[in-house]
Amino acid sequence: MSGNNRNKRVPLGAPRLRLAVKGKQGYKRRWINDRDGRVQRAIEGGYRLVAKDGAEFKDDDAANRNDSLGDAMSKLVDSDGTKAYLMEISTAMYTSDQMLKQKHIDETEDALRVGADSHGKAGSDGRYVPKEGIKIKQG
Repeated sequence: MSGNNRNKRVPLGAPRLRLAVKGKQGYKRRWINDRDGRVQRAIEGGYRLVAKDGAEFKDDDAANRNDSLGDAMSKLVDSDGTKAYLMEISTAMYTSDQMLKQKHIDETEDALRVGADSHGKAGSDGRYVPKEGIKIKQG
């Protein structure tokens, strides 16, 4: 058998990116497990399902074993039958979402620095602010 007719050899146990898909200009893509209404929440958050003809896998083997339902690209990801759907959101919406998440993290860190609890006040029992104060070093 000539080398041209064989599939590329991948050693058993070698790491493979079975869900890696090529990106799309202007969009962020991710796989979302179809559990607990996550796909519907993603749609409500601005994500859309990627059609199976719109997904190009980085691993040829993964592309040959897709488990698409209808027109949406999906993959079986768990032995309990859970599927993950490939979804995408515009880069602008993704960036906006990330900035909102970071704002919440910054507010939480600022509250920690002054010893505030989740209500914005120092704990009445003193547990949030030690006598020597709170110091948080960056990186």
